[in-house]
Amino acid sequence: MSNETPATLKVSPCAGLCRADGLDRRSFLSAATLAALAVLVEACGNPLGVGDLGGLSYGGPFTVTLASFPALAATGGVARVDGGNGAPTALVRTGTNTFTGLTLVCPHQGYAPIDITTSGFYCPNHGSQFSKTGSHTGGPAFGNLPAYSTTYDATAGTVTIARPA
Repeated sequence: MSNETPATLKVSPCAGLCRADGLDRRSFLSAATLAALAVLVEACGNPLGVGDLGGLSYGGPFTVTLASFPALAATGGVARVDGGNGAPTALVRTGTNTFTGLTLVCPHQGYAPIDITTSGFYCPNHGSQFSKTGSHTGGPAFGNLPAYSTTYDATAGTVTIARPA
């Protein structure tokens, strides 16, 4: 017991986290883990920002004339169809009368446009890979490529992609 009066006692800067000989093991590991997590989030991007276009507009819905994209003549064909307006967008022919619209913005850190490959899509920024359906197949991305609903008009030979505004 100290002979000092309460007015002269000094409060440790550790405020209950330190032992007399320094920081305790639990506090050290907690602080180190939080610091490592902060570095990881900074290095890999913020997963909460997935799908964010950095303030850019998606561009709204638009109609694609299939005859303008020979790659879409057969099932499995893929083409970039946005014409440089709004978010980079691909159209995939998934069947005789079915199509899927996909964003070409990587869900990892928003890199755009990602590349169209023979097997699907590839982000050259960090190596994320996606199938032709937009499913994540490898790399650091946190999910699939966002898909847009489509409406096929066989008579007109067009597909309308319901991209958000």
